[in-house]
Amino acid sequence: MKISFVGDLFLGGDLKNQSCADAIHSDLFEKANYRVINLEQAVSDSNFVEDKCTLYTGTEAISQLKEMKIDAINLAHNHIQDKGLGGIDETVAHLQQAGFNTFGAGKSIKEASYHVEITENLVLLGYCEFGKPYLKQIEVATENKPGINPLRYNKIRADLSKLAPRQKAILYFHWGMEHVWLPPADDILLAKQLLEDERVTAIIGMHCHRVQGVIAHNGKKAYMSLGNFLFPNFYINPPTQIAYPSEAEKQEVKFTTRQYHGVYELTYKKWRWVNRVSRVLSYDTESNKFTSEFVIQKDNEPKVVPLKGVMLVVFCCWTWLLTLIYKLPMIIYRPLSRLHAFQTYFFWRLQIRWFHMRQLGLKMFASKIWKKIKEKVSR
Repeated sequence: MKISFVGDLFLGGDLKNQSCADAIHSDLFEKANYRVINLEQAVSDSNFVEDKCTLYTGTEAISQLKEMKIDAINLAHNHIQDKGLGGIDETVAHLQQAGFNTFGAGKSIKEASYHVEITENLVLLGYCEFGKPYLKQIEVATENKPGINPLRYNKIRADLSKLAPRQKAILYFHWGMEHVWLPPADDILLAKQLLEDERVTAIIGMHCHRVQGVIAHNGKKAYMSLGNFLFPNFYINPPTQIAYPSEAEKQEVKFTTRQYHGVYELTYKKWRWVNRVSRVLSYDTESNKFTSEFVIQKDNEPKVVPLKGVMLVVFCCWTWLLTLIYKLPMIIYRPLSRLHAFQTYFFWRLQIRWFHMRQLGLKMFASKIWKKIKEKVSR
């Protein structure tokens, strides 16, 4: 049996109400007997929307998932609550009623902790990090509140202890900092610690919107991030909510951004090429081995195709180099990763400030900056 694993999938934006029958061109994905995704959105027809960065669609996403022949869906991520706590219940209910296996979130911690059984001896478990500066506004499930299955070592060990004697798990993690190549040092240490558990077959990560390297430990692997699998371009309403404007409104849009940030008027958000490359995994249950393939989403069309030519060589070499860097002693790796994160977000913020200045005009932009400075000083 061949199982395909992919990273973040979003069915809104330019893909809303569009057919997905011809959206995926990946050999490993198409030939799989079983397909697992991370659905980076809520699925709800309610009118309520949280006041935060949001990703959601209505139940039209169900038919798109069926077109792609998806079998299991990870819901342990930071957008599952974008339609509120009720939206978590709705998302799980809609997907399960349509015949999909879901894991990682639910109406209670008991449901969020459920595993999906792929074979008699192989299951899926999903977890989402929370309480971090880079992963906040996360609803963690409790005994009587909907939410995600929390990514904590003791919780994972507790879930693993409930497996049948011969069962092993592949862990789906939503973790790490966005837009960095070097994951936090603590994530690498956690991955190694879990790979030493005989009940863990592999770890598959996502959230940072780019492909990261691999941790090889104890004869097993942790793929730190698979990147964005199919994540269409979309529109953002002020301040940060996803928008679905009319065709007439789209013609009036003046600004396009390559970052995901707050805006002051309706803005079209497109991904950079590094955010459009992803890794597709295939796990053979007979040989117990993983194979992978790099794919890329087209810039102006929600379609995934194989990565080829020079770009493929560059990405293979780059992810190989990242894998080597992850092997550095922690006394070296930890400050290196922090320096990388600081540098990444420093230039990220500069680019956002430049975008805001163009969108607002120099006078209004300066006025807002001065207002923020006075507010900080007054505190």
